[in-house]
Amino acid sequence: MKQTGYYRFPTIAGNRVVFICEDDLWSVDSSGGVPVRLTSNVGEVSRPHLSPDGKWIAFTGREEGNPEVYCMPADGGQEKCLTFLGSTTNVIGWTNDSKKIIFSTNSSQPFARMNKVYQVSVEGGIPELLPVGIAHNVSYSRKQGCVIGINTTDPARWKRYKGGTAGVIWVDEKGKGDFNKLTELKGNLGSPMWIGDRIYFISDFEGIGNLYSANPKGKDLKKHTNNKEYFVRNASTDGKNIVYHAGGEIYVFNPEENKSVKVEIEFRSPQIQRNRKFVSTYRFHEDYNIHPDGHSLAVISRGKAFVMPNWDGTVNQIGETDGVRYRLTQFLNKNEVITISDNGGKERVEIHGTDYDAKVKTFESMDIGRAIEMAISPLENKVAIANHRSELLLIDLDKKKMKTLDKSKYSRIEGLSWSPDGEWITYSAAETQNTLSVKICEIKTSKVTRLTDTRFKDISPSFDPDGKFIYFLSYREFNPVYDSMYFDLGFPRGMRPMLISLKADTNSPFAPIPKFSKEEEKVVEEKAKKVDDKEKDEKEEKKDDKKSSVKVEIDFEGIENRVLAFPVPEGRYQQIWGLKGKVLFSMAPIKGSLNQSMYSVEPETGVTLEYYDFEQQKSEVVATNISYFKVSQKSETLVYRSGNRLRSTSVLSIDKNKPADDKPSKRTGWIDLDRIKVSVIPALEWQQMYTEIWRLQKEHFWDPDMCGIDWDRVYKRYFALINKVSTRSEFSDLIWEMQGELGTSHAYEMGGDYRQGPVYRQGYLGADFSYDEKNDAFKVEHIVNGDSWNDKETSSLNRIGVNIKKGDVLLAVNNKKANMKNPPQQLLVNQANSELMLTFMGKKKNETKNVMVKALASETAARYREWVEANRKAVHEATNGRVGYIHVPNMGAEGYSEFHRYYFAEAERESIIIDVRYNGGGHVSPLLLEKLARKRIAYNVNRWGAPEPYPHESVLGSVIALTNEYAGSDGDIFSHCYKLMGLGKLVGKRTWGGVVGIWPRHKLVDGSVTTQPEFSYWFVDVGWGVENYGTDPDVEIEYRPQDWVNKKDPQLEKTIELIMSEMSAKAPKLPDFGDKPKLNLPD
Repeated sequence: MKQTGYYRFPTIAGNRVVFICEDDLWSVDSSGGVPVRLTSNVGEVSRPHLSPDGKWIAFTGREEGNPEVYCMPADGGQEKCLTFLGSTTNVIGWTNDSKKIIFSTNSSQPFARMNKVYQVSVEGGIPELLPVGIAHNVSYSRKQGCVIGINTTDPARWKRYKGGTAGVIWVDEKGKGDFNKLTELKGNLGSPMWIGDRIYFISDFEGIGNLYSANPKGKDLKKHTNNKEYFVRNASTDGKNIVYHAGGEIYVFNPEENKSVKVEIEFRSPQIQRNRKFVSTYRFHEDYNIHPDGHSLAVISRGKAFVMPNWDGTVNQIGETDGVRYRLTQFLNKNEVITISDNGGKERVEIHGTDYDAKVKTFESMDIGRAIEMAISPLENKVAIANHRSELLLIDLDKKKMKTLDKSKYSRIEGLSWSPDGEWITYSAAETQNTLSVKICEIKTSKVTRLTDTRFKDISPSFDPDGKFIYFLSYREFNPVYDSMYFDLGFPRGMRPMLISLKADTNSPFAPIPKFSKEEEKVVEEKAKKVDDKEKDEKEEKKDDKKSSVKVEIDFEGIENRVLAFPVPEGRYQQIWGLKGKVLFSMAPIKGSLNQSMYSVEPETGVTLEYYDFEQQKSEVVATNISYFKVSQKSETLVYRSGNRLRSTSVLSIDKNKPADDKPSKRTGWIDLDRIKVSVIPALEWQQMYTEIWRLQKEHFWDPDMCGIDWDRVYKRYFALINKVSTRSEFSDLIWEMQGELGTSHAYEMGGDYRQGPVYRQGYLGADFSYDEKNDAFKVEHIVNGDSWNDKETSSLNRIGVNIKKGDVLLAVNNKKANMKNPPQQLLVNQANSELMLTFMGKKKNETKNVMVKALASETAARYREWVEANRKAVHEATNGRVGYIHVPNMGAEGYSEFHRYYFAEAERESIIIDVRYNGGGHVSPLLLEKLARKRIAYNVNRWGAPEPYPHESVLGSVIALTNEYAGSDGDIFSHCYKLMGLGKLVGKRTWGGVVGIWPRHKLVDGSVTTQPEFSYWFVDVGWGVENYGTDPDVEIEYRPQDWVNKKDPQLEKTIELIMSEMSAKAPKLPDFGDKPKLNLPD
């Protein structure tokens, strides 16, 4: 079989083509042939560029963890790292003389999308900022002209995108810094290149990404390629020919012949990243379930199913060794497990015996959707499944028949729990848009009854083992807590464990138990012993009989009124489970939301597990710092997860059996998951993941018709490339391009099991330096001023007592001389969060001093704070303090925090500017809009203070919002709804255009996550029109490259001008309150 690779990022110089495959550099003649491997790096290599003279290759490398600029001879040899920025850095070209490498980076910027362009010598040294402003691509003519691209990286990742960040090409024809837009096409642009008297670029404005060109004035548009399947991607030029990749192959385009030719590469490689490997069971542990007798576990790790005795004995893998994912694996009985398998390309139920030669029972004809939860009947061969379609399914495993028991039209059904006699199943289902009820279905008749009313959110029902009660958790504790800063109240706890009494004559388990005399107690104990002995004998007789001694009977009349709260504090409860005479429940802590990822699919941490003892009428802590717990079907064994570890304990001795230490053993209860050996064949795993990712989109995309996309054809188109893939980064690239066919926002792929090289975290000082040639050292040009009280968000040089000022010269870091050979950034590699001794020289050359500082792990927060404060100061100075300024960086916890950090002070001014440029989205926009919409309709006048407005925290005068193309998702929604609500003018640029929301909750086997566009926004004025377009400002203000170079902010300047104009037309002022009432007695 002919070997082939997945070729990307080609570059050309003369007859030499260099490209990326297997995360390394390869060189081949442009006519084709056997390529030569130039690197064999531990870290990923990307974005190579050959120098114009063909002697050097510059590329982005990760040999020390961070993406940095590297350079090496084009024929191969030693590579050299030239930058030490610790930020997103991409090589984008060379100067025409082949002496300097051009790259873009967001280093030293307040926002990730704010990329500036630098050049660095092939010999190393300090990067020099180029006067082109924000840019992602740069290309120079052979004369003096310059073309730059903003957002011109790779249109294939969101195909047919037309929103605010669609690529823009700016042309400076004479090299004097006077940039003008090249062309306005209704589509995306990428990879601008100046060749001769034309500018070439990629565009998908006709549907598929192809190569086009125009003259420098944007006229005489020509199409040069006619791809129908795969986009032209990442084009590069040597000034004569263009090289690009499409469908994992490389093509050379000759402008003179107007023709593309495929480079026929005879690829030969051991493809070591496709080799089998063994991975940590702990790291990729997904799920577990307990054997009915409690002595074994069914464990899922890396999508593979295993059955293992808790402490001793062999581990057996269930099902296919590779290429199939198993989920929700549980013990059907003592000798069989039931699981969800995607063998064959779609999910199905399978039953596997635990013996090596047991036959597999498959249920292929049943369309179960994506199973979210599965619960096995305690007595009959039946299983209930809740799926992503909000359906509750019942499968009779003997008859191989399936029926739908219930379906919610609002959200997923969750919390399945069977009655001990197998006659009923209870669950939680949404009955309205915002509330959930506990429901129950009688299996024999399929009749569904709601047990709790529709006023609250009732979740996680669980049957009492004796069949007397159903326990559940309820959000019905409306005990508001006043906010400590703003006039607001909330319900941070709000939940309490509850129970439903199934029979009308069952006594409350919380009622006082009458006390007996000693003689009466003795009689009661003897009777109880006889009952226990009888039950024990019956249990032995029925050991292999599936009939239950418990018969569940329910009086439905008045059942909604037989709900009782547990006498425990309200809290953020997670789970509840009934035991004999006890109830287990877990409670999560209340903690801040800053620094929590909006895309995390990991379970809650720091949870406390408790039990409530009905006899003692009190609760006790079982374990702390867990994530969740499970109980065996017989309610005799408890296993909880703490981090990635599992601990098993007997329910009967739950109050006594605390772990003596953390070593795995039967004595401590900790289970050694390293006994499971998880092997991975990457190529087979990538095929499984590809199909699952495609299926997740098919099953979750917001429109069942996929908005007209032939999704089956898309599957075939990109699956045809899967065998070319040899590394995880290549697989990621393939997934991005496949999901890009949706033409929809929020179709992401994140994380995954990449080959790990060393990671040396860059340290920062939060300061800018320039090279002092006279002293061969570095002069302090600027010290970043962040929050002085937070040493992680301001310059290290701002530490009290350091007393370093602009103009001082840095001589050494930890006694190592800082000079052109060893610039400060290089000396700070692997120094994040480290204490450093810096040696400085002041104005007098002979005076030096040593100071101790702590290096930052990131300076982004400090740079952001300085940027905000500079804007706030500019607004205050330009308006004589009359106008306030607030920036909102996203619509998550951070953005909510930033808004309220400044709102008190800034809303006190006459008017206010709300800046949502670079807003990264989230979900809190309605909370901010509600506050901004407050209109003053009254005042609270007092004797000793200023009149207070009603509503409180409302603005006196005008509000103007400032937005740009990097305001997206909930930043789009805020900007558009701000206009819809008529709150004021919107100024800036058209926004990103991504308003199909996501809920990341489906982790893939290697730990990565893909997102499915599930929730599409429709607006009363434009319908679906914000998606893939954005929202237009009332006043559009362009931010030109020359504005960046000249350090101007024309958008903020215009906003200040507009708000001052509004205030001149209608001056904000307090009303005339008139004469105060006279309360004296009449004459």
